[in-house]
Amino acid sequence: MPRSCSLPLLLAGAALVAASPALAHPHVWITTRAELDYGPDGALRAVRHAWTFDPTYSAFAVQGLGQSTTGPVNPAALAALARDNAENLAEQGYFTQLKVDGRKQDVGPATDPAMTFTDGQLTLRFTLPLKAPVAGTASLEVFDPTYFVAFSLADGDGFATLKGAPAGCRATAHRPKSAAPVPAATGMSEAFFEAMTAASTYGVQFANRIVVAC
Repeated sequence: MPRSCSLPLLLAGAALVAASPALAHPHVWITTRAELDYGPDGALRAVRHAWTFDPTYSAFAVQGLGQSTTGPVNPAALAALARDNAENLAEQGYFTQLKVDGRKQDVGPATDPAMTFTDGQLTLRFTLPLKAPVAGTASLEVFDPTYFVAFSLADGDGFATLKGAPAGCRATAHRPKSAAPVPAATGMSEAFFEAMTAASTYGVQFANRIVVAC
């Protein structure tokens, strides 16, 4: 079933943006940071995401909450929005693919959702616990198959932190080799993107990957 909006609630307002034929995908830009949480036995047991939304969308979402973008935002409203989004992101698999030693890992429902609004940008945080902790080389990708949302890793070393990882573990960032083409130059229309589904593979070519080797 075609999707018109990738983050159903958080991007509810963005549907208005998507309706404009003058704009093509992506519609929202998110900078990601991840904390990989290891247990005392050295097994990976959870991933905590921190997703910071672009200023334009952040302002749009805050106004959708009935809040001003120039003052403090009601913490209760942000908390409710974080909970709603964590629940709805489950439909998209949290845009997350996690493998350990090449094997896909299942994660449980998101926990500890939280949201902040700082310096004009929203940041959504939530934790994905692995259904079964596992040791090995981890590969973490975050991307939207339909490219409605463009995910990118934070610059520098801020893209990942390792909590409780065995000594010698190191995280490296693998960024896409090329930027997304300009739709106007390729002839891709909004209809092209609207026909995509969660099973589409278009967005994977722009996926970033964090690899943790120990």
